[in-house]
Amino acid sequence: MTHSNSPGTWKQREASVCAAVLMVATAVLVGSPGLGRTVVPPAGAAITAYASAGKGHCPSGSAPGITSGQVEVAASIIDVSSGSLTNATVGVPSTKQQEADYNLVAKKINSEGGAGCRKIVMSFYDVNPVDAANAQQACLSIAAAQPYVVLDSGALTEVGASSCIPQHHVLLASSYLTPDDLTVYHPYALDIGGNAQAAFRTGILALHQLGYFSAAKGFKKLGVLFHTCASGTQSLEQSALTAAKVPSSSVDYFNLGCPAGQTDTPASMEQAVLSFKNAKVTDVTEVGVNDVGLFTQVAQQQNYTPHYVFTDSAQAASNFTGPDAPNPTNFNGTINIVEGGYGEATTPGYKPSGGTKACDAIYAAGGQPSVYKQLDGYGGVVCDYLWFVQAFLNHASSVQSTAQVSSMHKIGTVVFSYPFAPINFSGSPAGSAYGLSEWRAVYYHASCKCWQVPDPAFNKSL
Repeated sequence: MTHSNSPGTWKQREASVCAAVLMVATAVLVGSPGLGRTVVPPAGAAITAYASAGKGHCPSGSAPGITSGQVEVAASIIDVSSGSLTNATVGVPSTKQQEADYNLVAKKINSEGGAGCRKIVMSFYDVNPVDAANAQQACLSIAAAQPYVVLDSGALTEVGASSCIPQHHVLLASSYLTPDDLTVYHPYALDIGGNAQAAFRTGILALHQLGYFSAAKGFKKLGVLFHTCASGTQSLEQSALTAAKVPSSSVDYFNLGCPAGQTDTPASMEQAVLSFKNAKVTDVTEVGVNDVGLFTQVAQQQNYTPHYVFTDSAQAASNFTGPDAPNPTNFNGTINIVEGGYGEATTPGYKPSGGTKACDAIYAAGGQPSVYKQLDGYGGVVCDYLWFVQAFLNHASSVQSTAQVSSMHKIGTVVFSYPFAPINFSGSPAGSAYGLSEWRAVYYHASCKCWQVPDPAFNKSL
């Protein structure tokens, strides 16, 4: 389905969705194939600039989707419409609001000179992440349009439907690219976040550093819930646990397979609970399992109260409402090592970062609420994705698509808006198309049924 666009409209999914929306969308999203529509957001009144994106460099050359005066940026838009499921029921802004957010931020960037001295021209493609045929058609439509860069907050990448974009030598920027994606589609796949392999290692090493695999914390055995939908994730977890010196004899894995929509049944979760309980598992974590809330509900019914230790930013993105929310009593005290800002909005007195304040200023000028008050902070994801485009083009010597991995390494550290963490794009190995995320611990409190941040400081990747 093609739809045209007027200034001020846009879309996204993990409100990377940010990381949270993507987690939910993976399980339930539905949409209709999108054909793009193009719009050049006009320059607007000046708002406090976010300086980390860099200023003023004008790279030379030309390439498909970019001229001396403008750069075509396509964005996937999450459109959930399956039975009772809608964007609203899964915590994602409407397609109209998503587009409006993108256009508002693009307008701000254009008013300050654009990206690499070029005006951003947005186009939007509706995607149904749960409908494989729909997602594939959207991918093909985007690739055929040949934009300069595609921004995907997970609607395509999280469900394995984005490959045709880099295969057509179109840049694909997402925070949901796998290590295999970055290798196979180099140099066209650009990770706006940290590398997944590094994230697994950092999360587990952080738990080790904080003493969560020690007897002092009551640790005896770790139970790992995992899905097989994304290949290689279990091996990444095993490698990380080995690096943290957790012996294999102290780890139990429970394979939940790859259920439809990545949504597990109560029966399968009951099997997992009883397996861990009988094996005397004291601590539980997950790899790619989006519905841990169901596990906690069954665990509470079975009088099983493990300590939950997560390394999954998407878990902290959940709004914890509805029938799939975790049992507060069973989940109380859960620690999560996150590479994002989730927990900030529900922490009393938390002071937003400079990036969050800059993004808030953009939305305030457009009469919209702050990112803390938006669904899963979606507006912040939009700021972060477009700031990323601005940053790499402002640091590029040439606009050739094959040169942008090198441009990324010149960016340095960007203090992104909520819900992202600071990312150091200059600290990753030479030639790699990702940055190094920083981390911190957040904790779940039954009293508010929410995550909170006890220490706002981020720590460097381990």
